[in-house]
Amino acid sequence: MANPATVASWTMPSVATVSQAYRVMRDHQPVLHTAPGSSVPSQPSSLAGTAGTTVGQTAASTSAGADTLIQLINQARIQSGLAPYTVNATLMHLAQTRAQALATDGVFTSDLPTLGWPIQMEQAAGISALGMGAENIAEASSVAAAFELLMASPPHRSNILNPYETQVGVGVARLSNGVAVSELFIGPNS
Repeated sequence: MANPATVASWTMPSVATVSQAYRVMRDHQPVLHTAPGSSVPSQPSSLAGTAGTTVGQTAASTSAGADTLIQLINQARIQSGLAPYTVNATLMHLAQTRAQALATDGVFTSDLPTLGWPIQMEQAAGISALGMGAENIAEASSVAAAFELLMASPPHRSNILNPYETQVGVGVARLSNGVAVSELFIGPNS
């Protein structure tokens, strides 16, 4: 897990819409400063792996990236006086599918050409919950950088710290220069 002492030195400019926030996040990567004794998790550079890296090892590191992101999200919730999210296995699968599509399709939007909107996937998967369809997406140099970018954006931070959402699913896919992330949020099951 990334040390909470790791902070971004870059501040996201004010944005009026989520699509503007996505564009700003895509075009700017924060410079991370790490406090002495802390570390930022290292990230493999691609899903194909490198010499000596098997697909299984890459999948394991992707899973570790998702675990790290969930820990960062829940730590932010607890620090804000909120209950941590419960991890929903179906949302995890959907978020991973969406992150992989972000990484491979070259399209940076929540309305993915091959998958549609998050709520459409959630409904097709049989999810019935309050507050369905909320998603954060990011492309960044690392999972920690993606988290910092999302927390710096008011609409994305609102999803992470929404007191009415109770369940999360996170997907992380490797890019040649970092990661693509999808975070899906829903409320209690109905």
